[in-house]
Amino acid sequence: MTAAGEQPVVFDAGALIAFDRGTDRAKALLNGTIRRGTPLIVPASALAQVWRDPARQARLSRLVGVAEVVPLDRVAARGVGWLLTRTGTRDVVDAHVALVAALRNGIVLTSDPKDLRRLCPRQPVIAV
Repeated sequence: MTAAGEQPVVFDAGALIAFDRGTDRAKALLNGTIRRGTPLIVPASALAQVWRDPARQARLSRLVGVAEVVPLDRVAARGVGWLLTRTGTRDVVDAHVALVAALRNGIVLTSDPKDLRRLCPRQPVIAV
């Protein structure tokens, strides 16, 4: 947690796309989190899903440059598999986002709030 007690913000792939496209809501949310010094977290699986051409994804490149990118390692992969089984879902990336949010007590920014709420019902979920 930061000195201000801010919960970190965890991005799903849809939120990363929204920020990369520069939508007004996405820009407002990002500007507010940066001003407050809120930690920004990008699960590596979500980044892999949207990363295509850094020359054309300047906003995304800048965001990733200031965020912590959390890997999908052996321990996380097992947690993701368990979460998928427990919730009866199939999206590995969404489950990784949910796992990271739960482990870090984060707020999820997502374009798919229904699925993320199912995967991490105790974490705040904000639609972008």
